[in-house]
Amino acid sequence: MNFNNPTQIQLGATGLFYGQKYRVVGRVLLGEKEEDMIYGWNEFNLVTDTGEAATLVFEQTQRGPEWRWFTMFEPEFELPAEDAATKRVGDVVNLDGVDVTVTLVQESRIYLIDGRAPEGQVVGSRANYFNAEAGSKMIVVSWTGKEMEYYKGMTISSGMVAAAFNLQTAQLLKFNMAGDGAFSGTGLAKAGVALVIGGGIFLWILANSVTGDAVPAVVRHPAPPPPLAVGSAGSLGGTHFQIVGHAQVEIAEVGDFVDRHEYYLRDDDTNAALLVCGTSRDAKEWILFTPLQPAAPLTPQQAGNVRLGQTVNVDGVIAPVGELFRSTIQQVEDPGQPGLKAGDVRYGFSGSAGSTTLLVRWNEQEIDFEKGKHVDPDAVTATFGPAVPKSSP
Repeated sequence: MNFNNPTQIQLGATGLFYGQKYRVVGRVLLGEKEEDMIYGWNEFNLVTDTGEAATLVFEQTQRGPEWRWFTMFEPEFELPAEDAATKRVGDVVNLDGVDVTVTLVQESRIYLIDGRAPEGQVVGSRANYFNAEAGSKMIVVSWTGKEMEYYKGMTISSGMVAAAFNLQTAQLLKFNMAGDGAFSGTGLAKAGVALVIGGGIFLWILANSVTGDAVPAVVRHPAPPPPLAVGSAGSLGGTHFQIVGHAQVEIAEVGDFVDRHEYYLRDDDTNAALLVCGTSRDAKEWILFTPLQPAAPLTPQQAGNVRLGQTVNVDGVIAPVGELFRSTIQQVEDPGQPGLKAGDVRYGFSGSAGSTTLLVRWNEQEIDFEKGKHVDPDAVTATFGPAVPKSSP
């Protein structure tokens, strides 16, 4: 994580927001740890001459650099810390007469304070928080011990921030999100690992270190030899299938690469299914996916804006997003889908709703929706039999 200020907003600068003049009195660099990675964001501490305070948040998201404006408020219905700690993604909270849905639950840590921070903030301190949203309404609830803080916020444009500080929009940043200072996420509206669409789709994965948190080496989990043979047939889950194609696929997440086998199936009515071996680090795990046909499907562009922890509804399958990833086909054997070839890249997210796994993958032109159920590995082997190793020529 780069400790430098990624923007041109300096301590002492004044800006006009909503008819009031604010002075920048401090910058706080915060971060959160997800698995072995650190995601950071900048919060600028602003005050007026009369002592009113606001927080201007800068973050990099799947849509590029974004700015958010937050102010503290006193809730009509207070939430004790012990109740706040029970909230999970998808829960509904009502603090001021309006229902909002929890979209993220996390813990933040302060890594740097430049100038003056809000009262009670010191380097190294941690706080629990959750984000909740309803339409354009944003709420952040933060607590340390039993002390609660409540923020309401909104996204504001780069043009508004530039005008407030008498800058050109292009002058706001010292570097763009591809540079060393790129940040992802924020406790006051965290974006998470970003799937970006703009002149093409790509996965933006951060791997920057902070003091005391070394960057882990990329971990790769190789796939075992193909366990099934193309052409095998049998009944699985009460349906007779034939394996018509096979691909070895790399699933890339932050600092983690899992290679897995995907088998393309057809039933006796030529309906398609997908049998995946190794959806996690457990190479013995099997999930049988069947297509979903939502009446109002997400577009690839909309799917690219889905965030980690966000609850989605795809054709009645309601699940919080647990994984964002890039999917790359490494090898293809007798492709079961037209046009399938090695090197094809898709982006995706997945989530679980009870025993159902939701899988959504797309590229710039198309998007696929699947729902899956775990199947017994012994049943898979009994149905299709182990693959016979090919003889050397």
